[in-house]
Amino acid sequence: MKFWDGIINNATLGSAKMPLRSHDLPEYITESIELNEQTEPEEDFLRLAGLAYQYRQAGSTALDLNLISQSPAAKEEFPYASPTSTSIFKTIMSEELYPLLILWLQQCESKRVLTEPELIPELLEIASRKKELRKIILTVCGKRGEWLSKLNPEWDFYTVTSDVNSIWQTGKPEERKELLRELRVSDPSKSIELLQSTWDSEGANEKAAFLEILRTNLVDTDRVWLESLKEKGQKVNSIILDLLKSIPSSAVVQHYWNTVKDAVTIRTGKALLGMINKTVIEVNENFPVPESVFKAGIEKLSSNKQVSDNQHIWFQLISAVPPSNWNEHFNQNCQTIIELFRKEKKSAIYLPALVLAAIKFRDVQWMKDLLDHSEEDLIASSVGLLVRALPGRDRNAYAVRFIKQKPQELIPILLEQNEEWSVELARAILRFTANEVYAYNKTFYKPASSLIPIKMLEELDSFMPSEDQKKVYWKTQSDELSRLLDIKKQILQSF
Repeated sequence: MKFWDGIINNATLGSAKMPLRSHDLPEYITESIELNEQTEPEEDFLRLAGLAYQYRQAGSTALDLNLISQSPAAKEEFPYASPTSTSIFKTIMSEELYPLLILWLQQCESKRVLTEPELIPELLEIASRKKELRKIILTVCGKRGEWLSKLNPEWDFYTVTSDVNSIWQTGKPEERKELLRELRVSDPSKSIELLQSTWDSEGANEKAAFLEILRTNLVDTDRVWLESLKEKGQKVNSIILDLLKSIPSSAVVQHYWNTVKDAVTIRTGKALLGMINKTVIEVNENFPVPESVFKAGIEKLSSNKQVSDNQHIWFQLISAVPPSNWNEHFNQNCQTIIELFRKEKKSAIYLPALVLAAIKFRDVQWMKDLLDHSEEDLIASSVGLLVRALPGRDRNAYAVRFIKQKPQELIPILLEQNEEWSVELARAILRFTANEVYAYNKTFYKPASSLIPIKMLEELDSFMPSEDQKKVYWKTQSDELSRLLDIKKQILQSF
């Protein structure tokens, strides 16, 4: 019925610009019914379109629901969350408090309870938009959620997540990337297995995108496959080389180490008129560097006038080898090696290279010792990098130590984490943000509310700024934070 498409087109353009006329209707109607067009195009449109709609529907047969076979949902294995929890969920969603929604979902999962059936459609709709919440939403929606998802293709995440090989072979590009991201966390070896199965048929852009995903949870077992790859494109080869530079056992890292280890030595000499022995680390900046090192990614020329080309080369090499290698090489602990580097100005310039190496190779002990035993200038330039790289519990502990020195640098980093802040850390952050009322407002406290312990409800008044002008702003903001923390408290109590 093409005439109906014409009517829709008329409606889109507007009856004033394109009025609907009797000759736009099927001939059967115009022959059988006397139609008098009036002067009002809107009235003509509604009258003639209504008549056409009735003609279009004539002879249609209603769908026979008895022909539709649909088995009921399987019996749930876990109980439903309490009515109080459901009520809190509705409050959370009415204000789009997604950080607190995550807490609500986590409580459901940890207490092994399911969401009430009435909430399932809304949760599945959220899962369609927020991939990071999809897995936990599928868990708390239970068997009924799985059953309901089959009735809407946009909600059918259960099928996608259960057939790994099928989605890798036939899925859309974004679905394949999402699958690879999940496997890098849950099963890194399986992700490599899938990549190997289709690698030769992938385009250069797809290969580059997949390799970037491998940066998550990069492990030693990835090395063998990465070193076997011989690609034509420079872009893909560059990413492969960069990945191998983060694997201690890779050939390129070993090549760097074999070059740098002979140039960096411990030297003991006389000091204070020969009365005492002095032990320092010496970096022989004139030590010959093989050309193969430069072909493996080390730059020859410095772009900083205050850093010589040789210093630039050795800085890169020291930052490109696992810092734990120096423990074995010098037979010394981290603290001693850091102190030896600090002793002389010539060697101290390489301490930031050790920072970069500790972060690159995720060496927690070296990161902690650098924070514990470095001088203020190094801490000032590197504290954000080191704190961000630490695991959750250690990150909180070191953030408490340095939050007064670097609050504006550390707070955004701490806002990214999933673990709740310690009470001591929360106090330090609120003490600072309460005095910076113009920079930290509702847009900050809304996501921070899931990280702030509910114990802070008792202490919010203690953070009142001393300046009268700021007190009004803080009162408004603390009232809002108090309300958010109260919702958080209700979530925890309802489970």
